[in-house]
Amino acid sequence: MRLPLPTRAARGALRLTLGLTLVAAVGVMPTPATAAPTGAAHSAPAPRPADQAGPASVDGPATGAKADRVGVNAVGIDLCAQVAYAAGFRNDPLVTAVAVAMAESSCNPSAVGSNGPTAGCPNGSLDRGLWQINNCYHPTVNDTCAYNAQCNANAAYSISSGGGNWQPWSTYNNGAYAGYLSAAQAAVARLGGTGDPPAVTGTILANPSLNIRTGPGTTYGIAGSVAYGTTVRIACYTFGEYVSGGYWSSSTWDRITNPATGVTGYVADTWVNTTYDVKTMVGRC
Repeated sequence: MRLPLPTRAARGALRLTLGLTLVAAVGVMPTPATAAPTGAAHSAPAPRPADQAGPASVDGPATGAKADRVGVNAVGIDLCAQVAYAAGFRNDPLVTAVAVAMAESSCNPSAVGSNGPTAGCPNGSLDRGLWQINNCYHPTVNDTCAYNAQCNANAAYSISSGGGNWQPWSTYNNGAYAGYLSAAQAAVARLGGTGDPPAVTGTILANPSLNIRTGPGTTYGIAGSVAYGTTVRIACYTFGEYVSGGYWSSSTWDRITNPATGVTGYVADTWVNTTYDVKTMVGRC
C-alpha cells in the first residue's frame, strides 16, 4: 500500500444527545482515530400517544447505544475483523477491509514489507502492520501505531475514507483481496459471538411507549409496542411514511426487536436514539 493519503470522508453526523443520556451500550469499544464531536443535549419529550405522527419514534439526530464488540483477543482474520469494526468500518466496507488486510499482511500485526525507491520516496519505504501502512507516504502513522492492531485499523479507516476508497492498496487494485472475501464475511459474522453480525442498538425516546408496526408506516398493523427508555436491537433501515413529529422530520424507519417480548417490526427512526445516523450503522432492509 504505497499511494498518498486521501482526505478522510466526513463521518456520519453525530446524533443529538438526550438530557437523560439514554445511552445503553452492550459494552465499550475503542475510540476511532478521530473522535466524533459530542452532540447537543435536549430534554426528554412529554408523554404523548405513540402514533401521533406515525409510530412514536424519532427520525433524526438523536444519540444512543453504540454496538458492542468482542475484546481484541483474537488472532489472524478474526483480529482484523474485530479491530476494523472498532475503527468504524460497517457492512460491505467492513468485509472489504478484512479481505484487504488478509491480502496485505495475512492479518499479522507485525508484518513488514520493504520497497525500493518510488516516486516521492527516493530512499525506499516500509509497509507496516495489518493494513501495511507505508511509512513514507503516511509518516504521521509512526511505528508504534503501525504495529499496534487497533491503531493500524484506525489509520486504515482514515486513509480509505471510511471504506469508501481502497485505491491506495495494491491488493485491491490488482484484485488479490477478492480471494479472501468469503473468509472475511465469515469472520465478520463471528464478531457477534453467535454467528450474527455485531449488534447495533438504539434507545426508544417515545414516552410512555412506541408502537411497533408490521411495515414502515402508520397504515400498517400494530405488532406490539416498546416502552420509553428500552434498548432495542436495530437490524436494518428502510424508507416509508414521512414522519413530521418526534425530534426531527424523516421518512427513515428502523426494523427493531423488542428484547422484552421478542416482537420484531418497524418504528420511525425519529423516535430511536442512536450514536450515529442509522443509515451509516446498518444496511437497508
